[in-house]
Parts: sequence; C-alpha cells; structure tokens
Amino acid sequence: MIRNSVTGKLWLTIIGLFTVVLLLLSIFLEQLFDSYFFQTEQDRLQIRTHHMADVIVNYSQDVAMVVLQELALEESALVRLVQPPDSDYLIAKLSIKQLEQLRTGNTVIERGYSPTWDPDASQKDLSFWVLQPLINRGQIGGLLYVVQPISASTAMEKVQDLLFFSAGIAIVLATGLAFVVSRNLSIPIVQMNKIAERMMQGDFSGKVQVLTGDEVGRLGLTVNTLAHKLEENIDDLEREKEQLASIITSMSDGVISADLNGAITLANPPARRYIRAQQMAEIGHPSDKQLPKDLYACEQQVMQSGQTLIDELNWQGRVLIVTMAPLYEKDGDSLRGVVAVLRDVTDERALDKMRRDFIANVSHELRTPLAMMQGYSEALLDEFGDDPEQREELTNIILDETHRMRRLVNDLLDLAQLESGQFQMHEVQVDMGVLIRRVGRKFSTVAHERNVTLHVNVLQNSDPATVLGDADRLEQVFTNLLDNAFRHTPKGGMITLSLAREDSFLRIGVQDTGEGIPPDDLPYIWDRFYKVDKARTRSKGGTGIGLAITYNIVKSHHGDIVVDSVIGQGTAFNVLLPRDTGGNV
Repeated sequence: MIRNSVTGKLWLTIIGLFTVVLLLLSIFLEQLFDSYFFQTEQDRLQIRTHHMADVIVNYSQDVAMVVLQELALEESALVRLVQPPDSDYLIAKLSIKQLEQLRTGNTVIERGYSPTWDPDASQKDLSFWVLQPLINRGQIGGLLYVVQPISASTAMEKVQDLLFFSAGIAIVLATGLAFVVSRNLSIPIVQMNKIAERMMQGDFSGKVQVLTGDEVGRLGLTVNTLAHKLEENIDDLEREKEQLASIITSMSDGVISADLNGAITLANPPARRYIRAQQMAEIGHPSDKQLPKDLYACEQQVMQSGQTLIDELNWQGRVLIVTMAPLYEKDGDSLRGVVAVLRDVTDERALDKMRRDFIANVSHELRTPLAMMQGYSEALLDEFGDDPEQREELTNIILDETHRMRRLVNDLLDLAQLESGQFQMHEVQVDMGVLIRRVGRKFSTVAHERNVTLHVNVLQNSDPATVLGDADRLEQVFTNLLDNAFRHTPKGGMITLSLAREDSFLRIGVQDTGEGIPPDDLPYIWDRFYKVDKARTRSKGGTGIGLAITYNIVKSHHGDIVVDSVIGQGTAFNVLLPRDTGGNV
C-alpha cells in the first residue's frame, strides 16, 4: 500500500536519505573523536616518557625511582626500568621496525593489549605500552617500559552514546517532518489524480485546491483549466451530436452509414424500416444490422471507384433513389466506410404519372367535342344541306358539346377547389331524409325512361336524420352516385337508394345490379378521369371526374365512402356522415 502511495514514497525516501546521512556523519565523528583523543593521549604519554628517561639518565637512581613512582601514581600507569640483561631479552622479542626506532633513539608507542612477553601486564584492558630507550653515550643502556590504561575509552563510549542518541532523536524528528512535507506535497497530486479519474468517468465538476504558486500549484491550475475546457468541448460535442441525431431522425429520407464489411453503424428510423422490410424478403429475418445485397453491391462499387454513386432500387414495390458516398479516415486516403441516403420517390413517380395521365385525359376529353364542333361548324359554314332540320340538328350537336365542355371545365374547377381546401362550404343542418327523397324523385323519370326499377328506402320515425353540411354539395354527391348507377345498370335492373342510422353516423347507400367493377380497378375509381371502360367510349357519357368530386365532398363533411362490387352482380356505394345532435330542423 505504501509503495503505491506518493506520500509513502516521499516519506520513505526522505527518511532513508536522512538516516544514511546521519549514520555516515556519526561514524565520521566517532572516528574523528577517536583519532583526536588517542593522538592527544599518545602525545602526552610520549612527553612524559621522555621526561622520565631524562630523569633516569641525569639523576641518581634513588631520585629517579622516586620520580618514576610519583609519575606512575599520577598517570595510573605501570612504570618499569628494564636494564641488561633483561633488556636484551626484551629487545629480542621486538620487531625489526621497533628495533630500528629504538636504535635511532625514538620512542616505541603501541596501542592495544599488553604484549605477550610481559607476564605481569593485563591482556583484558586496552592500554598504551611504551618502550623508551635510555641512551648513555650513544648506547642503549636500558629501557623504560610504561604501560598505561587508556582512560579515553570511557569518554569515547560516552561520545558514541551521545552521537547515536542524537541521531535517533534526529531520525524521529525527521520522520514526522518528512511525513508532513510529503503529505503537503502529495495532497495536490492526490487531488489531481481523483479529478482525472472523475474526468475519465465524464464528471468535470471537480477542482484542485491550489494553495501554492510553485510547479505543483501551476500544475493544479492547468488541470482546472483543462477540466473546464474539456467540459465545454464535450458539451459542444453533445449538443452537435444531439442536433445531428435530431436532424437525421426527423428526415423523411433514409440515412445509413456502414463500415467496409457492410455492417450498419448508423441508420435513422426510415432507413431501418426500408432495410428490415428488404432483409425480411431476402433472408426471412427483419435484421437491420447488415446492408441488403443491393446496397452492399453499391458499396463495393463506391469502394472500388472512390466516387459518389447514384442508383435506383426497387424494394417491395417502392422506388428508392440511392446516393452513396465514401467515408475516409483522418488521413484522407484510407476508406473507413460509406454513407448513403435513400429517397423514396414512389409517390413522386406516381404523381408524375398522374400528371401525365391528367394531361392525356383532359386532352382526350376535349379533343372529341372540339373535333365535333369544328367539323359541324365547318359544315355549317360550307352551307352543308339545304334542309333547315339538318342545320338545326348540327347546331344542337354543337350546343350539346359546348355544354359538355362547360360541365367538364366546371367540374375541374370544383375539384381543384375541393382538393386545395379553398371551396367555400355553407354549413347548415340538413335533414338527410328530405334530401334523399328529393333526389329519388328527381331520378324517377330517368328510371322510367331506362326501364330500371328505383327503390328509395328512408327510415320512418319522428326523429329526423340531420347532418351539418352543405345541402347543395350533399345533393351533388348522391346525384353523381345515382347518375353513375343508371349509366352502368342495364334495362330491367334495379337501383336502391337507402338511408339508415349507424350509431353516431348516417349511412346512405346506393346499390345497383349493374355490370360491377373489377377488383383491380376498385382502388383507382376515385382518381380523376379514371374509367373502368378501357376503350373510353362515349356511349355512357360522363366526364370521368364525378367520383373524384364525390369523394372530396364526403371527406370535406368529415365522412367516409366505401364501395363493394362484384362482377356481374352490381356495385354498392355507402356514404357515412356524422350525425348532428345540436338541434332539429
């Protein structure tokens, strides 16, 4: 635990360095004091032995012995005068170096235990032993042998104890001081480490407490500034990411990003719907993890060419325009994937087709009456026929075609206003029972002329069936439906116009026993100029936009219209209109 702590490492380093320095200093001082005491004692002993030798040589033996005894008592030393032949025996025991010193008149001083050749000296105590030659007329007349216990040893032991005690106190004090210093130095570092860990987890709220202006303090300020800048940058990135995600998600076009292996890394909801539907058709599993075969083939082309690819795909009956571009790494050379935009142009293609069909239908509807009007007008100008009845007949034909063109133009204007929402509805309470009977009476003559039975079934009770709407437009709806039924019902057939209540709705039905509508044509009967008669003959009349106008009027009244038809058995139209419960007519 300490090895992984900055405080512990600093503390141990300071204590170890301080301890080593103190130990080395103690050893050095000990050696210094030891050398000083022993050298001082040795010099003093050497002076004394010279003085003793001078007394022995220059004074009588009795005086010399008294002086020697006094000096021996004063120094607590053992003093012995060794004369021949004992001195010869002692000299024989000395080393060559010691002999050379004696012959030159120098004093031999040794420190240690007493020599083995002296049976009277102690071998247990450390002492100085001295051999001072007694020179008489240039010859060694004897030896002065002095053995003095080293009195400095006790003082040296006290000095050693004092040194080691001082070192111990210093180490203890240094330990506390080192801990405080290392603690103060490591606190900012520990704080910076914790803040860095919080930054790694996405929390940039922590701040380092800067108490000093040194390098550690400046580092703390730098960490605080770094955390603030990182928080701002990440917030900006998050906002841009959310904005980009919102833009991509809200797009009606599909957006896909994939890696080099075709694995999808990003896709918005429209793109995922397209991919799941296509993968369901290809592999039987609605996966949105991998590009379908067609898109993967496009990706391979983009990777080979490195250029943007525009292609058209047909998925599940939908036409998609694919714009795929390569994605590069930061170096700008290495490909890392592709991004594609899928645009559904099915409705646009259908709208273009409807526009073309509309132009063709209008041209077709106008071409025939215009051709007839032109032909008959030219015949009249050429004074074709002298019979006034023939001329009147031609004029009536021209007038009928003019009325037909006028109805066509009016219907087109009404349909345009209905589809654009600009048509003005005059909403009032309309009694549908009265309206349905009136429409039935209007077509009773037509039914008689065409030998078709017309039944009008209106509910009979005191509660009127009212709706909120435009009476003229509602009458136009059922007039168009009945007109359409009479045109497609043969002689001897039957048409039923009925009114019934269905909870909060009124159901008005127009049912005939005509030729019926093929199932493939049912979804398109509400389109303008759409005719089940593919030959587009004019034998049954009509402009081809009556049902389109009917559908838009019903929708404008918040209602609905449904159709059910069987080939050879007839067709039934049912109009559902919300009832008005606000009052009675």
